Amino acid sequence: MSNFDAKAISKKISPILNKIQKSKLANGISGGMMVAMPITLFGAFAALFLNVPIPAWKGFIAATGIAYALNVAIMFSTNFLAVVFAVTIASSYAKQYKEDGTVPSLLALVCFFIVTPFTTEKAGTTLSMYWLGAPGIFSAMIIAIVSTRVYIYIKQKGITIKMPSTVPPVVSSSFSSLIPGFASIIIFIIVAALFAATPFKTMHQFIYNFVQTPLQGVGGNIVSIIILWTFAQVLWFFGIHGTLVIYSVVLPIFTAMDAAQLAAYSAGEALPNITGRAFVSTYTMSASAIGFTLLMLFAAKSKQYKTLGKLTTIPALFGISEPLVFGTPLVFNFKFVVPFVFMNAINLTIAYFLTVVGIIPRVAGISGMSGIPIVITGFVEGSWKIAALQVVLVGLSTLVWYPFFRKADKEAYELEQNTENQ
Repeated sequence: MSNFDAKAISKKISPILNKIQKSKLANGISGGMMVAMPITLFGAFAALFLNVPIPAWKGFIAATGIAYALNVAIMFSTNFLAVVFAVTIASSYAKQYKEDGTVPSLLALVCFFIVTPFTTEKAGTTLSMYWLGAPGIFSAMIIAIVSTRVYIYIKQKGITIKMPSTVPPVVSSSFSSLIPGFASIIIFIIVAALFAATPFKTMHQFIYNFVQTPLQGVGGNIVSIIILWTFAQVLWFFGIHGTLVIYSVVLPIFTAMDAAQLAAYSAGEALPNITGRAFVSTYTMSASAIGFTLLMLFAAKSKQYKTLGKLTTIPALFGISEPLVFGTPLVFNFKFVVPFVFMNAINLTIAYFLTVVGIIPRVAGISGMSGIPIVITGFVEGSWKIAALQVVLVGLSTLVWYPFFRKADKEAYELEQNTENQ
């Protein structure tokens, strides 16, 4: 009866969640951010090499010019993410409407720079790098979405310059983009002029004050994060990819937070955030169930759980939880519902508290590095203490999962014995 009820609930909520997850807007933004991953990871590794806490290494890279090269790499990756996201999100969003992303990405780039402040002096025009990095990410997303949507709407309505059929397709395509492209650019010229007449002076400053900062306040609130990731596990229990559902909403917030974190880490400054995507992924690897798969591998008496342990342990240690979640299964399995749903919340609470009191340093903001094993991710995030806490949390999860595992394993073992004796 319980399983039937759970499946009935799943059928009711799945269409709503799937609609959110599959929306053109959400996929355009998340898809664009995923496309930009090589740039973000390149900047992350440059920051890591630049900030290795070994005096001899720092002296070596300073003397050889490597430090200068790494700083340049960071400047045009980590500190250039708003520009990168404007291009990649516009292209990704256009593809949601079955349109080529080349022109929309160029339009987004031009519109972004139109609203970006600059100063003109005798020596020339200077463009500040400030809004090109983390502080300008939300502006970049809004510009990419709006400029692309205007372009696609006008183009699909047929308000274009139509050339004769004898004109080569490349030329005809260029002319058909003129009116939609002009419309997008003119809109942001007007936007830039309007904001110049306000106390904010720029669109970037307005968006940062009234959109990005408040949203990052929500993303930095441990209570909201615990609620979100507990809800994600509830969705997983019902067979819905809860992580994707939650990230389709909070990924822009977390990306901006991690970008600011990584920029500060690269510059050797105090890290501004405790939470973010890097924080969550560091301390909830494999749904905080690595302890469970280790129990199955080393403590199971039943063949069922012993075999599952052999199949799921290695993937789980590398952050791949699907074999564990669907192979056990943990979906619709009330035997393990308590640790499966609440272990993430326990780990995040402990990690947050230890970070707040200063026992554990803040993570560096290097998110999106899937496939890297636990402990190594801790070192990558900037400290052996983070790696040590990961180990401690795995030990804690082993204790929490143990009574549930022991009962299930005992039942499976007795069933196997009875089957063999028959």
